[in-house]
Amino acid sequence: MLRKFHSLPGLLAGLFLMALSVTGAVLALAPVLERASAVIPASGEISIAELADRVVAHYPGTEQIVREPSGKIIVYYSRDGQAGADLVNPVTGEGTAPYEPSAFFGWVKNLHRAFMLDDAGRALAGVLAALMVLLCLSGILLIARRTGGWKNILRPLSGSGGKRIHAELARFAVFGLLLSALTGSYMSAQRFGLLQEAPDTGPGFPAEVSGGQPSPVGTLKALGNFDLGELRELVFPYPGDPQDVYSLSTAGGSGFVDQATGELLQFQPRSDSGVLQDWIVRLHTGEGLWWLGLILGAAALTVPALSITGATIWWQRRRSSGQLPDNADAAQADTIILVGSEGNATWGFARELHSSLNKAGFRVHCSEMNALAKQYPQASRLFVLTSTYGDGDAPASARQFMARLKDFRAEKNLRYTVLGFGDRQFPNFCQFALSVDAALAGKGVSRLHAIELIDRCSASQFSEWGNRVGEVIGTPLFLSYCALQPATVKLELVKRADYGIAVQAPTSIFLFKPAEQGGWLTAFPRRFKALPPFEAGDLLGVIPPHGQPPRFYSLASSANDEIVEICVRKQAGGLCSGYLHDLKPGDCIDG
Repeated sequence: MLRKFHSLPGLLAGLFLMALSVTGAVLALAPVLERASAVIPASGEISIAELADRVVAHYPGTEQIVREPSGKIIVYYSRDGQAGADLVNPVTGEGTAPYEPSAFFGWVKNLHRAFMLDDAGRALAGVLAALMVLLCLSGILLIARRTGGWKNILRPLSGSGGKRIHAELARFAVFGLLLSALTGSYMSAQRFGLLQEAPDTGPGFPAEVSGGQPSPVGTLKALGNFDLGELRELVFPYPGDPQDVYSLSTAGGSGFVDQATGELLQFQPRSDSGVLQDWIVRLHTGEGLWWLGLILGAAALTVPALSITGATIWWQRRRSSGQLPDNADAAQADTIILVGSEGNATWGFARELHSSLNKAGFRVHCSEMNALAKQYPQASRLFVLTSTYGDGDAPASARQFMARLKDFRAEKNLRYTVLGFGDRQFPNFCQFALSVDAALAGKGVSRLHAIELIDRCSASQFSEWGNRVGEVIGTPLFLSYCALQPATVKLELVKRADYGIAVQAPTSIFLFKPAEQGGWLTAFPRRFKALPPFEAGDLLGVIPPHGQPPRFYSLASSANDEIVEICVRKQAGGLCSGYLHDLKPGDCIDG
């Protein structure tokens, strides 16, 4: 159920989430760029009064001074009847450049907030943020379950390919994505009235002011008591109006300053809800926290990869869990196959076993371990194929197995065997399979064959197990299934030396080199086409034609030789050895 909660929202909203994340990553650059170009005096170096005095010296018609979260200072002024806005250096008060908000970042922000659809787009963005919260929470729970609990959440992950990439990226980005999603959901809920916004009333205009001769702004005591870093906005009084006042907004609150006496009037501290609301915005946008913006941007960039790998995993799981042809009724079957799988990888092996047994004339029923019946009246063979999830736990399709086993009544002639799937590089290798084997034995069921454990979905181990089981049941089982096609290097045959033909024991030494790559890869230096590191005695997996699993041959060379050397004796009916012995210099293989 948890996996469905995770996969379905991602599938339904994948494209929109990618658009939201990419635009968010672009917007995360804005605080960094603004901070890089801003002049930031040290704390306590310049007061608001000193800044205002320096700015007014260069802009006599100053109307407003704004300090942005990045630290940039903007002066809005009037000159010769024309309004203007400039960026200024807070140390000198001189203008550095006209202030013009970035049209590009403005366009990206509109796309990010509302998909260019006004309120309907904002509502969609809010729903997507809530879905991202669900994806993050369900994803971190799945990772915790996969690694065997919260204490192991940071340990190396098992698996390979898209599943490994998806899990590693998710673990790296989940907290950044969760922070962005939570704050985005909060802001959207406020926007549509689901949560109350902090009141923005501010202090009332002072009933009385001195009305005296205005003092130079640099001498106003109230402004001198605030550091520049606290400034948000300073609005100047209307020229020639002694009853007007300075309007001051700081990080701590807002109020007014008498332009004659410099007294602070009607100052109102910022409410707790207002502070929270400001922090929500800063945590979402990275404004004033450029380093956080970089972290959130990096996390957002993982979403396209997470969406693509997630969709691929879902499709592979769906494809591998398709209906089995010729699946007998459980009550009529003489052979039962029970499957325990988390991501449906084990089902591929079960399908191969099911097909082979069917071809041999058995009536085979295959189902998940959670569907264990109370009894199988006609069955004499029980195959249990199961993986292990997390730290020795049951996979998704086997979580109810142990409980259902308590009510299971085995027929006297029923015999069982367990085949476990796991990865030896991690602790508790195939632990759940071992537990199932012990539980069935404890139930009094006789063994058909001793438990065997498959490391990393090894096709060769599976095939060898099938041969041994086939001998026990008196029917040859030819099991050929490769769960994952491994990454390969294309190798070109350079030279071969043939021996033993006269004595009917054809044996050849093959020398391969990395094949020349066509297309754009030809532009890369030789070192980018080099073989992966290997030593003599390592194994080369050769992929036979027609999608067969790889066959392995011992190497007689090392990477330093820049050549791959193997010795292969041709076997009667051998699929891969025959394939290799038919090669001519210049032919290529995948290995």
